[in-house]
This record gives sequence, structure tokens and C-alpha cells, in this order.
Amino acid sequence: MEKRWFQDRLRQLGKTQRGLAKHMGLDPSRITEILNQSRSIKIEEAVEMAEYLETSLADVVSKLGAFVNREAKASSLVVGYVGAGETVYSVDDHEKGSGLYKIEAPQGEGGGVCVVVRGNSMSPRFRDGEHLGYSREEGLDPAKCYGRECVVQTKDGRQLVKIVEPGNAVGQVTLVSVNSSTPIEQNVPIEWVAPVTWVKLRPRG
Repeated sequence: MEKRWFQDRLRQLGKTQRGLAKHMGLDPSRITEILNQSRSIKIEEAVEMAEYLETSLADVVSKLGAFVNREAKASSLVVGYVGAGETVYSVDDHEKGSGLYKIEAPQGEGGGVCVVVRGNSMSPRFRDGEHLGYSREEGLDPAKCYGRECVVQTKDGRQLVKIVEPGNAVGQVTLVSVNSSTPIEQNVPIEWVAPVTWVKLRPRG
């Protein structure tokens, strides 16, 4: 059991143990018992815990020191949508746990958050109605994201889905669109980046 990890994760996200209990539909004392290993946790409760902590089910269960049921289905909270110019119109300022709706995540994924594509600005890579899952991690090293599609929070307040490449200075990146008609943005100061870790596609004929 890595109790400190749970405490640090809540603090990192600006959330509380009481909020976690509310999200899971439990009395706060039950969360204390789980973290003190005086109460077992059901797999469906671990799914709810992963959702609130914006991480994967496997990560939470490994930190709890428990067995992961690989057949369990996890859901993901839709916290915004990607519109024109690959801009994310976000509702991810929840206290935290609100969102547009939940979807069933792909097998082995979920517990984090996702955005839904609206319109055709990301076509043909992504289509209207498809979901992009990601996990926000403060201080994530942008260098580990180079060449990957990411949700990016810029210093000027924009949130975008772009391919991240190196910038010319620390704290800056180059943002490349999945749509070749959109100009490349160079040396953009950023707050954080979060790689897209899964995509739930619509059926394609």
C-alpha cells in the first residue's frame, strides 16, 4: 500500500479525501479504512477511485497492493470538446468530478479524462464524435511527449490538441496540427502537456 501516493495525488489535483469519498458514494471513514488497509476494496470501487484521481485502474490497484481484475470495465469522464482550430473547450475545472458525461473506455483504459471531437477540424485523423483520452500530470516532462499527440495548456490560456515538438527554450514547444492546412506554431510557452493515451473511434465504413 502506497498511502503517501494517494495523499500526494489528491493534493496535486486540488482535490480532497472527502471529495473522493463523495465520488465513490462512501462515508469518509471508509476511505481512511481502505488507505489503512483495514477494509478491502471492491473492483468497482477501485474504478471510481481511478476516475476521481484521473489515472488508470491498474495504477490505483497496484498502489493499493491489490489484484487487478483485467475484465473490469472502466469509464472515463468527458471534460470538454475539441472544436475549430483543435481548441479544447474545457469544463475540466471541476471540484472536481463534474463533466459533460461519462463513456465506457477501451479495454484496459479509463479512470482518466477525455475530450470529444466536434466538427471536422481534425479530419481525417479524428472524426466528429470520437473521444481522446488523456491523464493530466502536473510537471510532465514535455521532452517525453515529442512527436506525440497531446492535450496542451498554453501560458496564454489556450487548451489545444496538437502534436508536440521541441521549442527553442525551456518551457516552450512547437505545436503541429494533425490538419496540414493549419499553420505550425513555434516556441509556444506552455503550462503543461498530457499525451493522448487512447482513442475511442467511431465505426468507419
